[in-house]
Amino acid sequence: MRRRENMGPTEQRIRMAVGSAAAAAAIFVPLRYKWKGLLTAAALDGLLTGTLGYSPFKRILGVGR
Repeated sequence: MRRRENMGPTEQRIRMAVGSAAAAAAIFVPLRYKWKGLLTAAALDGLLTGTLGYSPFKRILGVGR
């Protein structure tokens, strides 16, 4: 089975960096739970799409390789 990818290696690295920063902020910065939840969601999105190299949202928009 061929793995689908719709982003390049540079975008993957950027998404991983943003996801890691959001995860660190959600853990270490004293914020209200609403903001921690938002940062956690952003972290999960960045880390998952960066790791897999596939973004369903980009596919819906028709953007990508």
